[in-house]
Amino acid sequence: MKRALILGADVGTSSMKVQVFDETLGVLAENKYSYMYQVTGNQVEMDGEMLFDAFLQALRPLQEYLSDVVALGFSVLCPGLFCMTESGAILRPGIIHLDRRSEKQGLELLAKVGEDQFYKITGNQPYPGGVSVTSIQWIRENEPDVFRRTDKFAHTNTLFVKKLTGVWGIDPTNASFTGLYDTVGFTDWSLDLCKTIGIPAEKLPPVLPSAAIAGYLTREGATWTGLRQGIPVIMGAADTACATFGAGAVEDGQLMNTTGTVETMVLCTDHPYYDRKFLLRTHVIPNRWIVMNIIGAGGESLNWAHKVLFSDLTAQQFFEKKLTAVLAKSDDRGVTFLPHLAGDRVSIKNKTGILRGLTLATTRDDILFGIVRGLIQQLEEGMATYRQISRLGQNIYYTGGGSTVLKQYKEKIFSDFTFEMVDNCALRGVGKLVHMAL
Repeated sequence: MKRALILGADVGTSSMKVQVFDETLGVLAENKYSYMYQVTGNQVEMDGEMLFDAFLQALRPLQEYLSDVVALGFSVLCPGLFCMTESGAILRPGIIHLDRRSEKQGLELLAKVGEDQFYKITGNQPYPGGVSVTSIQWIRENEPDVFRRTDKFAHTNTLFVKKLTGVWGIDPTNASFTGLYDTVGFTDWSLDLCKTIGIPAEKLPPVLPSAAIAGYLTREGATWTGLRQGIPVIMGAADTACATFGAGAVEDGQLMNTTGTVETMVLCTDHPYYDRKFLLRTHVIPNRWIVMNIIGAGGESLNWAHKVLFSDLTAQQFFEKKLTAVLAKSDDRGVTFLPHLAGDRVSIKNKTGILRGLTLATTRDDILFGIVRGLIQQLEEGMATYRQISRLGQNIYYTGGGSTVLKQYKEKIFSDFTFEMVDNCALRGVGKLVHMAL
């Protein structure tokens, strides 16, 4: 008897995760394939062909299920900006969210458009790398031939949909982080912004709902993947939006915390709210937005501390024993930390991490405690504003691969909330989007 299975792919910054779901979204099989982005100074890029090949490699161990898959969809890192020709060829490596080369372009765009106008339309500012219009402008200035030859400025789900179906598309959650989309109105590309900035609207893919069928798997796509030709490919959404949906945060005031390399506290709202402290994007469902308090080097700050200060300890010793012992002592060690080791996603000008309060008596344990407090303090400050935006629920849906000790410390700090663990939220969100589409 044929099964009606769903395939979901979570295209991350450092790995590709794929899962096969049954009709009730039970997970039948899964696989993970790791890769790395390339860093040169403040430039962070990812090879698009490598990314697509990682998807194909991740599917290989799942061959026994693929003939029964009836639809597939994607959760993707965002932004991941790719320049593509009309035929779908990739002209240069993708510029991803960790990139900070375009500070000059961000400041020029801010001066040209105006801060208020950017906020009123996009809900964000032109943040280098984090809002891809700055990267588009960098390409225009530094690689004019690539700009000219680009048929579509694509995000990561655009790339996968084009490769597999031959059709162009992008969803609102990804479009929200282009700096060219009417995020506040939840409508379409802002033709006024495109005209003011000078980016032809025809170089942008059509905006499709996250749960829309973008196209159908071509013969070539079927040959590459082992899936059946003609099955629908769902447009999908940005990873945090998928995770928010998968966790069940769909009503005003509901919260989700993702922890890992990047730390994000997400608030679901029934109205758009923009603020210098946060990022705004649409949700995957109509008439909902998500406000994001984001730390670019969340868990990565702890990885840095392990590498630089505690290299004599194994990862297990550091994260399970040392971190537990340090956080068990709640007294203030006098060390403060600004968590910008990977820059600040809500600042056009580049920022760096700062440790303050160091003295000759400061120990490495004191510094570690200060790093954790710096991370948590940004979440606390954001939560104070969230309480003004919405009536917050009692639960915080919690997902990610971060330290169990860090989760326990958060539960202590945010004691008026209940942390509810939800695994694989992004892929669960993909599965739910596919269900909506069929």
